[in-house]
Amino acid sequence: MRTSLLSLFMFVALSGVAQSFPFDFETNTQGMLGYDGATFTIVPNPSNTGNPSPNVAEIVKVNVSDIWAGGKITNVSSLDFSSSATCVLSMKVFTTEPVGTVIKVKLENPYTCEVDAVTTVSGAWETLTFDFGIPAPFGSVDLVIMPQPFVDGGGKTFYIDDIQQIPGVIATPRSGLPVTFESGTTDRHFFDFESAIMESLPNPLVSTDNGSSNVGKVVRYLGAPYGGTCITFSNNIDFVNHPIITMKVLTSAPIGTYVTLKAEKPFWGEERSVKTTKTEEWETLSFDFTNAPTDLPTFALMFDFVGGSANVGDGTFASTFYFDDIKYANIPLAVEEK
Repeated sequence: MRTSLLSLFMFVALSGVAQSFPFDFETNTQGMLGYDGATFTIVPNPSNTGNPSPNVAEIVKVNVSDIWAGGKITNVSSLDFSSSATCVLSMKVFTTEPVGTVIKVKLENPYTCEVDAVTTVSGAWETLTFDFGIPAPFGSVDLVIMPQPFVDGGGKTFYIDDIQQIPGVIATPRSGLPVTFESGTTDRHFFDFESAIMESLPNPLVSTDNGSSNVGKVVRYLGAPYGGTCITFSNNIDFVNHPIITMKVLTSAPIGTYVTLKAEKPFWGEERSVKTTKTEEWETLSFDFTNAPTDLPTFALMFDFVGGSANVGDGTFASTFYFDDIKYANIPLAVEEK
């Protein structure tokens, strides 16, 4: 929705000084800027456990009210995530903030996209990866590091090191429905947004309602209410002949939690929201796209969300959703998989 190192080059505006990945911060790194009241500087490494580097970069979110504050490296040139050899960004992170803290990496100026990762330790170095295999941006951008977005600053400190591009997998687009994890669909076909993290994994509750061995999972961490994951097909979704879409869902969230399926293309989309009727059981939800446009190739999945919602995730069981078998309701799954 994720390792030989290839060098790319960064040219700093005005100075003309070229730099290449990795950014290891052992010497002065051109183009480092803090923004929205944050500082972004090179400092001695606060902990050698898991990272022997003498120097690292430090981001301090100084102001309480600047929830988007962070650091950036400007004018990164020849950036290319379109090849599987370099489509993943790797970065070491150290913070004493709680496990599950979101770290966002954003490509901007011009804006291309943003990818989130979440910490799994606190008070120790770990390597986070940011998968840019979809939508495979390339060109010249500012590389923005936004630690713990949506959360007040007030002196919160984050250390980063060894930013580099590493190999990943760019999945061949699926031609269309169904989406099942038994027939070739993997988490590489999905692109996560706004602090939701998707993965494919074994079915946690094999039952008569869903006997699949593998399913998808989305965990919503603190982010935008509409955080979720999306999959884009090589063909438009056929709502003319198949207006009803079904999807199996399992969650510990309360009965009556909204699940939203949005069919979309750039700058346009139509969404349908339904409520769960079960908790801690698989159920099949139906989404009626009658009269929807016929030029929409993408499905976005948003859990605990309906238009106007202010609900945000917190990374707990109540913000965890399993899904499977997204399909046209009027075509049996066995026929679709042939």
